[in-house]
Amino acid sequence: NPITMADTSTPATADDQKRTGGIAWAGSLVGSKNPDNLGYRYSTPSKRYRRSHNDDQDGGRELPQNIQIQFRNRKGEELAETIDIPTDSSLDDLTTLVHSLLEEASDETNNKVPYSFYAKVAKNGVEDDVEVVTSLKDMLLNETTISTESVLNLVYQPLAVFRVRPVSRCTDTLPGHTEAVLHVQYAPDGKMLASGGGDTTVRFWDVNTATPKHTCKAHKNHVLCTSWSPDAARFVSADKNGVLVVWDPKKGTPIGKNLRAHRQWVTSLSWEPMHRHAACERLATASKDTTCKIWNVRTQSLLVTLSGHTDSVEAVKWGGEELLYTASRDRTIKVWNADRGILV
Repeated sequence: NPITMADTSTPATADDQKRTGGIAWAGSLVGSKNPDNLGYRYSTPSKRYRRSHNDDQDGGRELPQNIQIQFRNRKGEELAETIDIPTDSSLDDLTTLVHSLLEEASDETNNKVPYSFYAKVAKNGVEDDVEVVTSLKDMLLNETTISTESVLNLVYQPLAVFRVRPVSRCTDTLPGHTEAVLHVQYAPDGKMLASGGGDTTVRFWDVNTATPKHTCKAHKNHVLCTSWSPDAARFVSADKNGVLVVWDPKKGTPIGKNLRAHRQWVTSLSWEPMHRHAACERLATASKDTTCKIWNVRTQSLLVTLSGHTDSVEAVKWGGEELLYTASRDRTIKVWNADRGILV
């Protein structure tokens, strides 16, 4: 006959159910030392919550403590045998290991070379490289398609190290200017250096011997900006009075007369590119008087005056497509047609 059993235990209260989170069957009643509970046990929800919470923190993936890896270089050649290393090995740990396997530990220079590491991952049928940024563990948690049950192939490659040597000594000193040097510029061929200063002089220097070649006096105020022509045949300087002087750098003498280029000081100079005109005759000047002007230095004539800025024009640049660019303190940059003298 079937056996009928009645529950004579005290039912769980609402507080007990809230505390325990539910009831689960614990096994057989046979041999139970506490038959009042009829073989049931309580489950604790807080433990279940902690377990799932930790799983979320680890990306929901259980990782072994160690993993087998095989180092390969960029050509696919193996480095040593398969190695069993901790899963949480950092990038520095991997670099140190590679150095030791390459027997570079005693070489101070090579030992400082950092390495990057990449694992092969198949995504949508395409093999891709995944870099180990911080540690193996982080990479494995992010890339769930990588199996931890097989050997992981890591490709190592050295990173470029750029070492800038500090300037430890001065090669040459070029004395001569009696006031502040305000502008210097090398010749396009690199054989000469020209400078302008607050002593109103322009000086040409021989770069190879670090000696002065010419001291030129034609300005009456600070020489603020200078510029070589693209063919190095001419040199121009401009001062705080707005005067422009064209020089013969070989002789150190002015070419023609001084030009009263602007009402206020000249802020910038720019030659027409040589590929646009091989004679290198056109020059653009910018000034605090809000204008930019284009000159023919051979004929010493004014070709175009560009007016449009409302404040000092601080820079002028001649582009390679017959366009001229001016930048002003009025917070605008204007683009001009150099031949027609109009805004583009």
